Amino acid sequence: MEFTIKSGSPEKQRSACVVVGVFDNRKPSLSAELIDRASGGYVSEIIRRGDMEGKLGSTLLLHNVRGTLADRVLLVGLGKERDFREREFRTATRAAVRLLNETGSYEAVVYLTEEKVKRREVAWRVEHAVVVAMEAVYRFDEMKSQPADVRRPLRKLTLSVPQRSDLTAGEAAAARGLAIAHGMDLARDLGNLRSPTVASSHRSSSSSNTTARARNRSLWSWSARASLSIVAASRSNPRTTWIT
Repeated sequence: MEFTIKSGSPEKQRSACVVVGVFDNRKPSLSAELIDRASGGYVSEIIRRGDMEGKLGSTLLLHNVRGTLADRVLLVGLGKERDFREREFRTATRAAVRLLNETGSYEAVVYLTEEKVKRREVAWRVEHAVVVAMEAVYRFDEMKSQPADVRRPLRKLTLSVPQRSDLTAGEAAAARGLAIAHGMDLARDLGNLRSPTVASSHRSSSSSNTTARARNRSLWSWSARASLSIVAASRSNPRTTWIT
């Protein structure tokens, strides 16, 4: 997945989807308020009707919101504002990414990274948003004869930071998060390759010696590819853009 760091107003984003948060008791975040103003109060009307209460991890997808340039706006529940900490941030981000991946939004601009997390700076929010996003879309299809289809899987996330002065720190944090995520994916891949189910399927199709050699080759192949990807991610930075 590609990650981009950006600073700009949510209502001005030309995107398949813009992701903003809503706190418990129907309190919109700053980014949600900006969308609401641009839409002439449409978002606040939706919230008042009770369609989005702000419960942690809840989601509501809005289509063709007037006054915005995005195709869709995704409202994500953040829970109680005073309790919005590390776990809550990860939960909200995971819920958003999973829904985006399931609904065919191949790219999106995420404003959850602008929300303040107690005792955590913007770099932490960006880094962990990347890790959580990669975890949410992870799939292991190596041993499947017919991998399950995903309708237009999520390919790109743009993470918003509050100010242009945060762009450099956000860029470095995204690179760190991507390197960590690749390492975690490698661990999952190796675990799946070495699982009893996979080993059993190998044994049933060939001799045990041939199976062991094939499995070892697969493990080394996955390890080498993942290691190279981690190095590449750590040496390269996501693109940084901004609009006014």
